[in-house]
Amino acid sequence: MQRSREAAEGLKRLRAGLRFCALLGWTALQYPCLIGVTLLERLWPRGAIAPRQLTTRAWARGCLWILGVRLDVVGTPPQPPFFAAGNHLSYLDILVLHASLRGRFLAKAEVGQVPVAGHFARLAGTLFVKRERKRDLGRVRDELKEAIQGGEGVIVFPESTSTRGAEVLPFRASLFQVAVDQNLPIAPFSLHYQVAPSAPPAHLSVCWWGEMEMMPHLLGLLMLDRISARVTFIEQRAGGSDRKSLAQSTWTQIQEHFEPSCVV
Repeated sequence: MQRSREAAEGLKRLRAGLRFCALLGWTALQYPCLIGVTLLERLWPRGAIAPRQLTTRAWARGCLWILGVRLDVVGTPPQPPFFAAGNHLSYLDILVLHASLRGRFLAKAEVGQVPVAGHFARLAGTLFVKRERKRDLGRVRDELKEAIQGGEGVIVFPESTSTRGAEVLPFRASLFQVAVDQNLPIAPFSLHYQVAPSAPPAHLSVCWWGEMEMMPHLLGLLMLDRISARVTFIEQRAGGSDRKSLAQSTWTQIQEHFEPSCVV
């Protein structure tokens, strides 16, 4: 019995190692494409949008396949330009949404400082904000408006942090001013993860929250046999006359479709 457990653990670690190498290799293959898109963007900004979206989507779908993630898309994804907002559970959300949507993410400035991943995120068109600096919000709102006016979609996580998936945290309203100024209804979405009954529960193995360290968590995720991811695009668009009412309306829509990933 002990040997069986050790053998099973060894196979999981082998799977994790192979997946990690495959992720690096797949990302390296996409890197020249994104470099080319970046150069094109300097010469022809609007002409670079579609190639960047196609490259990023192909990369995300390939990563999900390598990780053994089965993606279920419920509802109709919004078409650009859009302002999409939803709950945030894990770094895996980025792959799930890039595989489902043609849009640019807004992320914390710290993400852009992560070696390799931060650089790749910039090439993929991610916008970064220093949330602790109120002045930076003005700059970010201008960049979001520019993206929307250029025909792109933007994707934000208004909870401003990732959670274990037990509830949807209250939304910060500041970024919703962009949608108000552009007279653009919000496209709400809800994320949910499941794993096999024999695996550590999703709120520990997939959701990344609190004081969890990145590398140990990633190792555990790579060892999982399979992951079921579901993104629900809510058909009814959220509206409001000001950013606070718009944020509350969006939160209510998502809460109605939210299924906890945390089962305790």
